[in-house]
Amino acid sequence: MKYYFTLNTVAEMICLLVAAFCLAKDKTPIWRYFIVYLLLTCATELTGVYIREMTSLSNAPFYNVYLLIECGFISCFFYQLYLQYTNKRSLLIIWLCIFLVMYVLEGLKFHFAKFVNLTASTESVVFVLASLYFYYLILRDDKYIVLNTYAPFWWVNGTLIFYFGSTATNIFNDYLVHEIKSITMSIRYVTYSILNVLLYACWSYAFICRFLQRKYYSSSASQL
Repeated sequence: MKYYFTLNTVAEMICLLVAAFCLAKDKTPIWRYFIVYLLLTCATELTGVYIREMTSLSNAPFYNVYLLIECGFISCFFYQLYLQYTNKRSLLIIWLCIFLVMYVLEGLKFHFAKFVNLTASTESVVFVLASLYFYYLILRDDKYIVLNTYAPFWWVNGTLIFYFGSTATNIFNDYLVHEIKSITMSIRYVTYSILNVLLYACWSYAFICRFLQRKYYSSSASQL
């Protein structure tokens, strides 16, 4: 049982609980769908642990399937964030088509028995660029925004930290696979654990900001 409660899975489960509490009544569907996305993320992580620890099979094909869900949802969420500034539907479609072509070609090369690492690395780079583009849109916006309580800003912060860190980790993968003797874990695993905690901490805070914003507007409307 101890295998299932890692730093990664605990962070994911806490974020799921925060999302369920804060977003269940959100008026924007894409925010509510985050509950389903995080539920699938937790289920994937726990199943991946089970396959790795309890069977002799590789969990890479399982994570390959999850990568489709991850790319589709995060890409659509970015598109939704952009809508208040600009409409980039054509770019979204082009990116998803490129991703699917890379995914299929790389997957067929190894019969989907290995993780599609190149495709995942490309996804990370694109999400980093998407995060930076969102910052650019905020800087161009004439409207005053309180960033410390602005939910999209904190969601993008977490996304940028995780995918930028993932990109750097993949680049230096050969140097990070060595184990840290004192804790018998690879540097790569420790790095991804830290990135996961930062990601879900920022996302959780974004969900809380979204919840408080909704409560504030509801309270203001009731007083009119």
